[in-house]
Amino acid sequence: MDSETAAQGYFMDCMDPGGETGMSLLHIRPREFELIDWATVPYDPRLGSLGAMPSMKLIEWNAQYPGRHHLLYENFHLRNNDAQKDVTALRVIGSVEQVMFERDLFEAVHPQEPVEAKHMVPDEVLEALGLHMGHEHAQRHVRDSLRHAVAHLTRMRYLPVCRVAYPRGGRTTTPPAPRSRRSGGSTRATSAP
Repeated sequence: MDSETAAQGYFMDCMDPGGETGMSLLHIRPREFELIDWATVPYDPRLGSLGAMPSMKLIEWNAQYPGRHHLLYENFHLRNNDAQKDVTALRVIGSVEQVMFERDLFEAVHPQEPVEAKHMVPDEVLEALGLHMGHEHAQRHVRDSLRHAVAHLTRMRYLPVCRVAYPRGGRTTTPPAPRSRRSGGSTRATSAP
């Protein structure tokens, strides 16, 4: 990769799949990042040609913002328990995989385990990075897609995120309350009310 290509950076298309899929598009450059666009997209295969599918939003972003694109999404695993009946996240991921098979939209694809972002990137970290979306309930799925982005960029040791989210003199975030319980790591997809 030449220095001009590196300076232009790449776009990270982030997705938190489900009945209402949170999506965010970040432009990642060597020294800075920017939130370009975001959306909460319902999964409704009956409206596929009208753009009411997360895969259609990825196609739209790729056309609207030419350049290198990476896809980052929360992976979803079916567990052997009766509590997990909504598999919409699997359907969303399947529709995106079909688009990836049919079109060459992404330079790299990064599935991420659900538990990674939820514990590593609390609201305080999103706020410090200017990515919190202002406590709007309607943006909760978008915030989750941004949690995945921050967790991934931190693992990649991307300094513009690491320096703000986890400064050397101490953490921006507060530790969990003594009575809080950590998740067992399972993910349950839920539909909108």
